[in-house]
Parts: sequence; C-alpha cells; structure tokens
Amino acid sequence: MANNYDGEQPTENNKTPSTLADNGLTITADETANLSVQDLTVLETSVRGQVSGLVGALHPNIKNRTLNGTSVSRLDLRLHPELDERARQMPSMDVAISYRVPFLKALIDPDPRHHRDLIEELVQTNIPLQTLAIHLLCPIATELGNYWCNDDADFMQVAVASTRLSNIVNHLTHAGPRPTVPKTEKRILLARSRGTKHTLGVTLVRMCFQDLGWIVDGGADMEIGDTMYMRLSARSYDLLGLSVGRLEEAIDCKEAIERSRSEIVTENTKIVIGGAAVLTHPEGFQNTGADFVTRSALEAITLAEQAVG
Repeated sequence: MANNYDGEQPTENNKTPSTLADNGLTITADETANLSVQDLTVLETSVRGQVSGLVGALHPNIKNRTLNGTSVSRLDLRLHPELDERARQMPSMDVAISYRVPFLKALIDPDPRHHRDLIEELVQTNIPLQTLAIHLLCPIATELGNYWCNDDADFMQVAVASTRLSNIVNHLTHAGPRPTVPKTEKRILLARSRGTKHTLGVTLVRMCFQDLGWIVDGGADMEIGDTMYMRLSARSYDLLGLSVGRLEEAIDCKEAIERSRSEIVTENTKIVIGGAAVLTHPEGFQNTGADFVTRSALEAITLAEQAVG
C-alpha cells in the first residue's frame, strides 16, 4: 500500500479491504463476508465498544471559550475552526471549507474514483497545507467520528474512510505546495507513545509546522524512546511534541519529559503534549511537566507561535 495513497488494493471481487488494527484485531472486508449474521453482530459490538467510547469522549460538549459574547465548545472548534481568530487568518480558508461536504461524501462512497479526483483538485488549488489541515482534514476526521456515533455509517465504512483519509494526508504532505523556509529556522521534534494507535493527528501537526516553515524531525514513525533521546541530545530543538494514546501512559509520559529535560541542549526546549488520551482525559496530564497540553493541531501551532515567537 506504500505507493497507493488512497488505501485501495484490487481484489478478485473488486472489494475494498479494511483493517481494524487496534488490540491486534485485523479483519478484512473479504473475511467478514464469510461470517454469520450472529458473528457479525458480535464483531461490530466488540469494535463499537472500543471505538465508540473513544469517539464519544472526543466529542464532549465542553464550553471552554467565548467568541463575540457567544459560548463555543471544543467540538464546535474542531468542526468549525473558522470560529477561531487565528484560524480565520489562514489563506484560502473559504476554498478549503468549500471542499468539506464533497470530500466527506467521497470518502464514504464505495467508488474510489470520486475521492481520487478530489485529491487531484486539491493539489491543483495550491491551498497551503496548514489551511488544508486545519479547515478541511481535521473537521472531516471529527465528522467521521460523528458518523459513527450517530449511526450514519457502519464501522466498515468508517474504517475504510479513515484509511483513505490517512493515506490522502500522507499524499498531500508530499505532493502539496512547499513552504518558504524563513531566515530564522525553527525546529520541532515529534514523537508518539507506544499506545498511540491512530497517528493521523501527528501527521497533521507535522503538515502544519512544515507549512509554517519549521524544520520538522520525527513524526508518526518515531516512538518515544532511545532514538528520540538521541535526537534531543544531538541538536537544539525549539519544541518537542509528544502524542499520547492511552491514559495509562501518563506516568511514562512524565518520565519521558523528565529525561528529555535532563540534557543541557534541551534547556530552552518547550514541550507540548497532545493525542487521543490527552483529548479525552486532559486532567490526567496536567502534572507531567509539559509546558503545554493541547487538544488540537490548531492549539499546538497557536501555542508554539506564542512561546517560540
């Protein structure tokens, strides 16, 4: 699948494969065709029990800020980042927003040709990657979660759509417009915990910082561990971004931050943590020693600009 960014592979019956890799569970669309109705019910109940709990936690109606006298929830901002002043300043915002509905429909559509055509359109528009990430890709990922919670799509459709979205993000990262590197180069190192199963958020953050002209090391492929510490000791970074997938990893996260700060070269490095666990249980990460605890790519870049300048 490395050279096939839409996540589709031909099969004998032209069926679209889907993989659910959490907790070692790997099931393809072809295999589900051989299951009985009862087995399918048990399977979906099992998957929904794990995924819908997470998705539901990602969509709480928490009021956290006021814009123009109106209370706005974090869910509102994930679905409609244009409500945020910083996000409204991004170029080509309106163009990116106009793609939300057709792009989401194309991801769900069984026919892969529709989303392939939209990918080519997006590349041709030259919308900055940061704008695509914040105003198109992040809202679509959130809406896919809503589709699951509201039963607007079954778990196989959501799995296929999510796989397509992840591969599209990787494709756009390499095929999209290249930013102009500023004279003063800022550097960020990104890594994820072992429990981070869904790495789309890390890739979107990487996309945003690259578009801002930062030098970005690491990413979804770098796990918190020896390689990360070697990178930190070898050169100076303005920012270290950690994505944490599970609440149980809060203690490990704290230890990783303490070790990261033990190097003289990291004396001025700001540390920001985010990820699925932070989004669902932010209170569990307040005492890890991080400079910032963020719930979205938009928050991460906003805080980075304020802290690093």
